[in-house]
Amino acid sequence: MEEEVKNRYVLGVIGALVGALVGAVPWILMYIFANMMYAILAILIVLGSFYGYKLTKAKIDKKLPVILSITSFISITVTMFVIIPMAYLVQEGHGFSFELLTSLYQYDEFTKAIMTDYVISLLFCFIVIGGIIINLNKQIREGVDSKDIKLISQNASNSVFSNEDIDNVRSIFEKNDAMDKHHTITKDLIMEDIVRQFGAEKGKQIFNYLKVQKIIRKKSGKYYFSEKAQNSTFYRYGLTSIKTFFIILIIAIVVACIIIFVGENSNDSLDSLQSNTLTDTTRVNTYEAGVDNIKLEFPSDIVMLTKDEIIYYFGEVYANAYDCLAMSPDFSKMVMVFTDNKSNYEEEYTPEEYLKMSLQDENVEVEKQEVSGHTFYVHMKTYEGENGSTYVEQDYIYDAGDSFICLVFDSLESDKINVGEIIK
Repeated sequence: MEEEVKNRYVLGVIGALVGALVGAVPWILMYIFANMMYAILAILIVLGSFYGYKLTKAKIDKKLPVILSITSFISITVTMFVIIPMAYLVQEGHGFSFELLTSLYQYDEFTKAIMTDYVISLLFCFIVIGGIIINLNKQIREGVDSKDIKLISQNASNSVFSNEDIDNVRSIFEKNDAMDKHHTITKDLIMEDIVRQFGAEKGKQIFNYLKVQKIIRKKSGKYYFSEKAQNSTFYRYGLTSIKTFFIILIIAIVVACIIIFVGENSNDSLDSLQSNTLTDTTRVNTYEAGVDNIKLEFPSDIVMLTKDEIIYYFGEVYANAYDCLAMSPDFSKMVMVFTDNKSNYEEEYTPEEYLKMSLQDENVEVEKQEVSGHTFYVHMKTYEGENGSTYVEQDYIYDAGDSFICLVFDSLESDKINVGEIIK
């Protein structure tokens, strides 16, 4: 039986997560097609999570608010960082590609925009969840049947106590002139009349029920009946506790500040790279390939970047892909080096075949060159850059036995890199 309950919890969590993702659909559509972010739509995520959980008929107890909080958080996070960017890629005709998704986050402007919207969404979600948790906890404590639990109850009655019962309690308080905080009555005195009306057991139950509902309220150790709470769902279940509201709001703001602070610190550390990356003339500007004494010695106008600097300028994808990356201060010259193991391929390629395969063109011209005593297979092509200038790309391949050493030299055609002066 215990295992069955546990399994039902697992099913409930899955249902809540699916429901939260379904609830995020209007938000996604608004974000993508209307180019707007109505963070208030976060309430639909929480609603979807609740009804997704409830549909599985999982047990509803004090764990439910925690489950809703976690699944809503996961849904918002996945929506903001995965689904929406992927939807943008599809909308632009790129299709589903996790490689492209990763590359998007290499752009600071995109990352900052997503982070800002994410923080705002979390703020709204935390506030919404805070109000819902208060309401659910009340219903769970008062013993409302699972099938009758709602995020916002429509009235104060339930399957045990009818509206007529509640009206009778109100009449008893009214008779004792205890209808506001300035006119109260002790519990002992009011319970005498309530027990006389309902009997001992039901009288105690309905008193406690209405107290949880905040229809019967306590003031200075005495009680009164609130007609406003009886007649107003929002007054009864809304964020009537200003203290609770501000606690939730403060927590959300603190979380947002931490996220922003961490992001700014990260950007500050990278900004310090930018200030000295291309002006430091004392750094080592020589790269050794580690094979057959092949070495690159860069001239003073080309600077070899560290891994952190590569991440700053081009993103982590580039940092992981290249063994060496160097460039000129104006970005008009770039040199990229990477190693490709032959074991990565099912068939064995000659250097010439490998170069053609890499360029995805069987018809490209490949020539053999001797540079500083090393044999390279080379292809050169020109292309037009975004600024309208003509560039030349020189691709060099060296057969290192169990791997290929690949060197790419990219520069303005008017200031073409002299490869013979770099490869030693």
